[in-house]
Amino acid sequence: MIASLKKITAAVTVASVLAVSAFAASPGYVDFDQMSDGSGDKYVEVDINGSLLRLAAAFTQNDEPEVAALLNNLERVRVNVFGVNDDNRAATLERMESLRGKLANEGWEQVVTVRENSGDNVAVFIKQAEGETIHGVVVTVMSGDGEAVLVNVVGDVAIEQIAKLGDSLDIKPLRELKLKEAHGKSA
Repeated sequence: MIASLKKITAAVTVASVLAVSAFAASPGYVDFDQMSDGSGDKYVEVDINGSLLRLAAAFTQNDEPEVAALLNNLERVRVNVFGVNDDNRAATLERMESLRGKLANEGWEQVVTVRENSGDNVAVFIKQAEGETIHGVVVTVMSGDGEAVLVNVVGDVAIEQIAKLGDSLDIKPLRELKLKEAHGKSA
């Protein structure tokens, strides 16, 4: 019995390591772990894997077939929200700018930049394959109202489907991206 439990534990451990390695090996995956220093007043992480995305696709198939098709092509959606206050604002902005520089150095293309008087600072990056397929999307938001938001969408997605994903999964920065483009605030 103990030998069986050890084998099961070893198998689960190996499967977990392989699953994490598979995400890390995906060209659209970005690790956000270095972004939070824990000094903010809140932290939220939502990490939806491929099997949950496919389940969501099954539920939306009849009402929103385009969204279902998009969800079926995704491997992962990760959203991190960090509280920003006067004590950690400069350090958080520095880490955000460092992440943006790293993305640019790794071949991610910055496709949207938004700077508003309210203090909002938004950048959207895509990791594009040859042709029209995008392997990943990263949205970085430094909000004027005390939040830093990071979104990473991993998987093959057409660029016009990004805002629909934001609506479907209720991811505010992706949803607002569509609104800002419609109002001419993006560059």
